[in-house]
Amino acid sequence: MDTLTHIVNIVFVRLAWTAAQATVLIAALWLLGRCLPRLSPAIRCMLWWLVALQLVLGIAVSTPVQLRWLAPSTHVPTALTQVVVEHTTDRADTVPTAASTASWTPTVSRATESAKPVLSWSELIVAAWLIGVLLQLVIASRQWRESRTLLRGTTPIQNGALRTSCVEQAYALGLRHVPRLRVSDAIVSPQVTGLLRPVVVLPSEQTLSSDELAMAIAHELAHLHRGDLWLGWVPAIAQRLFFFHPLVRWAMREYAIYREAACDAQVLLHHRAAPQTYGHLLLRLGVARPVHSSLAGASSTFQSLKRRLTMLQQNMNETTPRTPAWLLVAVIAFAGVLPYRVTATNADHIADAAQTNSDGSSLTPPLPPTPPAPPLPAIPPLPAPPAAPAAPPVPPAVHNLGFKARYVDIDTTSHASRGIALFDGDSVIVNGSDEDLADVQRMQKKNQPMLWFRRGDKAYVIHDARLIQQAKAAYAPIRDTAQAQGQLAGKQGALAGEQAGLAARQGALASREAGLESRRSAIEARRVALHADSDAQESGREAGLEGQIQGLNAEQAEIDRETKSLDQAAEALSKQESALSQREAAMSTQQKAVSQQVDRELDKVLNDAMSKGLAEPADR
Repeated sequence: MDTLTHIVNIVFVRLAWTAAQATVLIAALWLLGRCLPRLSPAIRCMLWWLVALQLVLGIAVSTPVQLRWLAPSTHVPTALTQVVVEHTTDRADTVPTAASTASWTPTVSRATESAKPVLSWSELIVAAWLIGVLLQLVIASRQWRESRTLLRGTTPIQNGALRTSCVEQAYALGLRHVPRLRVSDAIVSPQVTGLLRPVVVLPSEQTLSSDELAMAIAHELAHLHRGDLWLGWVPAIAQRLFFFHPLVRWAMREYAIYREAACDAQVLLHHRAAPQTYGHLLLRLGVARPVHSSLAGASSTFQSLKRRLTMLQQNMNETTPRTPAWLLVAVIAFAGVLPYRVTATNADHIADAAQTNSDGSSLTPPLPPTPPAPPLPAIPPLPAPPAAPAAPPVPPAVHNLGFKARYVDIDTTSHASRGIALFDGDSVIVNGSDEDLADVQRMQKKNQPMLWFRRGDKAYVIHDARLIQQAKAAYAPIRDTAQAQGQLAGKQGALAGEQAGLAARQGALASREAGLESRRSAIEARRVALHADSDAQESGREAGLEGQIQGLNAEQAEIDRETKSLDQAAEALSKQESALSQREAAMSTQQKAVSQQVDRELDKVLNDAMSKGLAEPADR
């Protein structure tokens, strides 16, 4: 029982000191972020990761660093004084009698038993903490099973151009292993998962362009390049152990936000993309929580999306010199991560006094329980967290509009003379400027069909179901043309993959042919040497060399046949590429004509609505 009580006391002290030290460290990092606003997202991410490391080490390390900051004290604990006095009273001049020793020992035991409660408040706290940790383990186990089930339901991606782009980007980042590409119906944004065999999972219903897909995949590869899947275990464990600490949950959210922002900065650096273009991609991805044990390119909350967009605008990629920034990380790791305990300067003296009498002789009876740990140091008040910023002017992606549409088409530009938006529960169509998209998002707060359009500076909204269906029917040719263009792009990507494979085979054949020529030259040199020798035995060797040359000739004939076959395949692929290019040109011309026709049909629908009074003015 005493052993169990001792273990409970150790766990309670570690929890209390670690939570207090984490509170001070979080407050220091928050203040540091306010004083150094130009710190890069990668440095901020590492600083918040150090908070998680401090929490884990505070529980795991058994021997913390002693800070002897408390004033020295000559006071001996009360329980120890009572034992020494009682022992001195019962003993004779130098040696205690058997009767005095017998009467003295039960006295201490009865005092200790009467003063000890049945279950102390520290034991109740540790028991509640253990129950909470067990619940966290159950939740983590269930989430892990759900993520494995989702991963088993994915299928390999068939787009050859996308796979080639992933391989090229992985090699450019220096990754040792290229992740697999798979698709799933259960997600809405690209995600990466898998510690030993990483997998990039893409949503099956894809609405991103090829350039946007390349940037989205580059974001997931940046997670692998930074080692976020491995480093993320430390914050995950810390958040499970300190589930009761609200500042720990806040700090781990900060770590997740800056981890995504660091990957955003890496994509901008390697792809040399404009922040506006990448910000538009983040808006397209919208808000989506990643599958457990995975990392997503989309933001988990609207607040994190707004902060990522703000950091893109501030261009915080290389705002701080690398050497001073990492020196700052090292200083904070040394000063704030190691577990500390504040003790008195005479703690060792008191411990020695507990082992001896006033005359220097050792105490015969056992000592009472260890005195309680010194009180916790005064903790400086935590500055109030920053106020929640206002909502961004640019709306999130269509996922926040309240519809689970099967067809989504959002096409916005910086300036557009006219705009139109259609929502009917099955389709989401937005064409116009970025301001039009913001206006529509503010208006569409209920799950009801709506047709919104703008002419110049005036905007109108239509709720008539018949007119909405007419507008949708008028827009159908553009949707069909877009789908046809997507299929054509897929065929072009597959054709590019076949051409790359064909070029690799041609290179291998060229290497074989060069090897044959080298071997042929070596045999000819040996034959010349044999002709210079008049020995009769050399005739047999020359016959062997002749046989080798015949074998080389046969292998050369095989290479020639395979080369001819590859040339024919390359010619066929070239014809297919020419045909696809012609189809693409024809489709581009058709798209212009279809767009003009759709504009005329939509104008008829809108003019009909305005003439019948069904178009209500909309506040912009």
